[in-house]
Order: sequence, then structure tokens, then C-alpha cells
Amino acid sequence: MLTVGEVLKNKRKSLRKSLETVSAETKVQVRFLDAIENDDFSIFSDEVFLIGFIKIYAEYLDLDVDKILALYRRSNPEKKNTEAKSIYSNKINSTDTRRMPSPQFFGVLLLILFSFGIIFYIFLQIKKFQTPPTLTIYDPTEKETTTTENTVIVKGKTDEGVSIDINDTSVETDSTGYFEKSITLIEGSNLITVKAKKNTNNVLETVETRKVVYNAPKKEEEVVPPEPVVIENKITLRIINSETWVNLKVDGEEKINQIIQPSDYEYIINNSLEITTGKPSDTQLYYNGELIEWKNIDNVAVMSCNVTDNLINCN
Repeated sequence: MLTVGEVLKNKRKSLRKSLETVSAETKVQVRFLDAIENDDFSIFSDEVFLIGFIKIYAEYLDLDVDKILALYRRSNPEKKNTEAKSIYSNKINSTDTRRMPSPQFFGVLLLILFSFGIIFYIFLQIKKFQTPPTLTIYDPTEKETTTTENTVIVKGKTDEGVSIDINDTSVETDSTGYFEKSITLIEGSNLITVKAKKNTNNVLETVETRKVVYNAPKKEEEVVPPEPVVIENKITLRIINSETWVNLKVDGEEKINQIIQPSDYEYIINNSLEITTGKPSDTQLYYNGELIEWKNIDNVAVMSCNVTDNLINCN
């Protein structure tokens, strides 16, 4: 009766394969293959390894694995622990028959990664295009400041390629987005508006404001008898951003009733005022340099004010 080693050897020779070729393709050492073909199982420390190698060898030679293992057990009836053999041989087979991914797999993987990279880049560009520019004011740092100097230097930084307007006057920026401009102050409250606009889309803009109060230094003068003080209260109507329709009455006299351009309009007030504007967000009203906040803002805003003891009360 043929032994398991003879069956394996005869099959190998019929395929004209050397032990070295079989070893290279199955990853089983030549000495183990040679021992199996000669039915010399003494070099195996554990039958689990022996059965695993026989199974790998039989599968490689395209033989019926179950018949080969049955032939081995008939010739070695004293060997037990069949379940352990099967489990371990499955592990060996799973480990040794694994193959590296094909070049096509890596090609598809690189194509997918490249596609995701392009999509992510486009997403970043769209987000950058739709995001308002950054604007940082270095000086003045505070929202409201007081100074005795009649000028203030506005310094700041924005994104590269963004245009800067300070009080509706264009200001140049350097290659890094840094800018600065000297502003001449009027005595009292001064509102400085800084706008950063993207050149490609002026709808996207960032606005920062600073309020600077200029207190002119007092000059030493000869003491003269004080003259009667005539207090003149002043209102300043400031239109920003765009032309706006305004109706303004001061002390019962109609001063404005038309569309006016962005600018400052000043009037002396004694008793009262009434103002109606079509763009409250672009209309600012100051009383003696102090900003009067709109009480209710809608598409059209209306406000009435009365002056008592030089104090103004609006609703």
C-alpha cells in the first residue's frame, strides 16, 4: 500500500517540480517536505505541525486533502487529537496562503485618494470665497478712547488681496495685508469706520469701528471777565455706506426732505427735532458729538427728540 509520502512525491515528480520550487511557493522548508515524502515524521516536534504541512503540500499538488489525511491516519493509527490538528492546520493554511494586494488594488486606492484630495481642495476654495475677510485693528485697540492729540494713526491687518476703506477713503495695504492711516480729529467725539472688502465680491465685508474723543489741550490765557455763555447745541446727521432718503425737522423747520449722499450734516438745535430715514443702519445721529441710538429699527425708522436744559430726550 502506498504511503502518504510516496503519493505526494509521485505527484510532485509528475508535475516536474523540484523540492526547492515547492518550498519557495508554499513557504514550507525543504527539509520538512523531504521528511514528509520519506515518511520520516520524527523531525516534527508536534503532530499539529506535521498535519498542517501535509495539508498545505496536498493542496499545492491539487490532491484530495481529506483522502491524503485519511491515508496518513491509517498509516499512523496511534496519532490522536484530530480536532487540534484540523484547527491548527486551518490557521497555517490561512497564514501561508495570504497574498499581497494586487497592483490594480493600489492603483484604485491612489485614484480614490487623489479624487478626495481634489474635492477637499475645491471645498476649501469655495469656503474661502464665501467667507468675509478677517480684520484686526492694532491701534486704537479699545472701542472707545480719549486723546489730547488732534490726530490718531489707525493701524491694522487684513487678508492678502483685500481692500481697506477708512471713513470711506481707500487705504493701501502691503503684501501681508498690513495698513495704517493718520486721521485728523475734530474736537469731541470722532467715529472711525474701517471696512475690509474682498475685491472679487464686495458683498462680503468686515467692519470695525472706533470712537475717539479728542479733548483739545487748554491754552493758558489772561484772565478776563467771563462773557455771557451762550450754549449752542448741535446735532450731526451722518450718512454712511450708501445714499439714503431722510426727512429732518429741527425746531419745527424742515432741513432735509430728499435722498442724500454719504456725508455729515450739522445743525443747531434749541428745542426739538424729528427724523425719518429709509435706511436706519446707514443713518447716524449725534447730539453734541454723542451718538443717539435708534429705539426701534425697521425698514423705515422714525424718532422724535426734545431738548431740555441742554439734555436731549428721544423716543
